[in-house]
Amino acid sequence: MHTYRNTALVFLALMFQQRQYTPPILLDMLPSPLTPHAQSLGDRVLKSGKERTTFSGELTTERGERYSLRVVLQLPDNVRIEGLKPNGVVAFDGDSSVTTPSLLEQQLIEIFSSDIAEAMITSTRDGAAVQLLGRHIRPDSAVASEVAEVDIYEWSGPIRSNPRKIDRLKRFAFDSSTGLLAYTEYLDEAFSPPLNVRIRFADWKTIDGSAYPGRIERRENGRLTFSWKASEIAPSRRESGK
Repeated sequence: MHTYRNTALVFLALMFQQRQYTPPILLDMLPSPLTPHAQSLGDRVLKSGKERTTFSGELTTERGERYSLRVVLQLPDNVRIEGLKPNGVVAFDGDSSVTTPSLLEQQLIEIFSSDIAEAMITSTRDGAAVQLLGRHIRPDSAVASEVAEVDIYEWSGPIRSNPRKIDRLKRFAFDSSTGLLAYTEYLDEAFSPPLNVRIRFADWKTIDGSAYPGRIERRENGRLTFSWKASEIAPSRRESGK
């Protein structure tokens, strides 16, 4: 983790009554510093009709393994992953923890349910604490070639998908220019010693008025452990009852 200098800390820890996700109501409930980041995602969080996104692409691990991966994400935090094993599906309903035999599956579920921008933003309605650490901060060299300055938020809350019911402290870094998420970082204490994890979001694409990451990477202590690249992104209306 990195230490960030800032002249003032704005504490945004807010408790919200849990309610069914509805995009226009969500924006009305947001702390104002988070509103530009929600707006940068576009129509899918500004109005109903695009709550469900299907990502198709290829996952490559550090060992050279390749998987044709299909991820279905339904706001705010329902996730379904297909393609990691024959005829196998890993799903998270936004509440019950997910027990899988694969560490990779668990890491992917956490990325798509907790590390993405919309997950961080919507989690504030359920009592997650968010603190603005600073704006227009120069990132380290690992992302400086793509992002000149970032706005850093510190987030704390439970990882509901994890069967160990852990809490995490995470830092979300948004591109100061575009408002889009550049990376999320935290300590993964499932390892000894704990690993510095950075989930990087890049190659953002605009599709039908909404922004989506085209590339996601997981790095542990600076080492790339896997990367995922989208070949197709398809928004749609939410499925009823979810």
